[in-house]
Amino acid sequence: MSHNQPLRKKVQICSTSPGYPVYCPKCNSTNVLIFYDPRFTPRLQTKWDALIDEKRILFENRWEKIKDENQWDKLEKGSEKPNWICKDCYDGGIIVEYPIDKKIADEFAKYEKTFTEKSVPLYFDECGEKVTLQEIHNKAGIGDNSLTLIAATRKQYNTDNFSKYREYIKNTLKKSTIYYALWPNTDENNVEYDVLYTTETTDHDEIQRHLSMHNDINNGVTQKMALIIDKNGNWEIQNNEKL
Repeated sequence: MSHNQPLRKKVQICSTSPGYPVYCPKCNSTNVLIFYDPRFTPRLQTKWDALIDEKRILFENRWEKIKDENQWDKLEKGSEKPNWICKDCYDGGIIVEYPIDKKIADEFAKYEKTFTEKSVPLYFDECGEKVTLQEIHNKAGIGDNSLTLIAATRKQYNTDNFSKYREYIKNTLKKSTIYYALWPNTDENNVEYDVLYTTETTDHDEIQRHLSMHNDINNGVTQKMALIIDKNGNWEIQNNEKL
C-alpha cells in the first residue's frame, strides 16, 4: 500500500423502503433506492418518512428543477430533500413533495374522463388514495355501528378552495379525519369535487343538524344529502328535509 494514497473516509448512507412500488421516471423500473444524504437534517427525515408513507412524493430527475430546489450546489439548511437512484438505468435525482391538492386534482382528472351522472361516487382518503365505504367505516373503529358521511363542500368543481374546507373541518367542526370524493351531480349534469367528514351517529335529527351547518361556507348553498354507512359498506341516503 502506497503511503502517498489519501485515506478514504467511510460515510454511512441511510436508505428507506416505501413499502409499495415506486417507478423510475426514465426507465419505469421499480428497482429504485431512496436514501438520505449524510448531511440531512434529522428532524426533516421524520417529515419525509411520513410523506413517503402517504405516497405524496414525486421523483425528480430534471437538472433545472433540481437546481431550483437548491439541493446540489446551493444547499440551504432546512431545505434538504431525499435522493433516489435507479439500480437499472442509474438515473437519479431528488424527491419532491406531491402537494395533496395537486394529487387529488390528478386523481380526479384520471377518473373524471369516464365519469357520468350515472357513475358510482368515488372516495379518496386524506393522502389521496382511493378507498371504499367499508374502509371508511373500518377506519372509524366503531365496531358494528353505522356512521354517517357528510360533505362540507357544495357545488365545488375544482380543488382551489380545498384548504379552506380542510381548515373548517379540522378547526371548526373538530374532525381529525378528512375524505375526498367525486360525486355525480345529476341536476346539472356535471361532477362535484367534495371534501367530507364522518360523524358517529345515525340519528335523523343529528344528521339533519349537520346538513344545515355548512351553508355559510358554501355561500348560502345548502347540503343536499348524507350517506349512512353500515359495517359492510352498504349505504343509504338521508336527504336534507329543508330542501
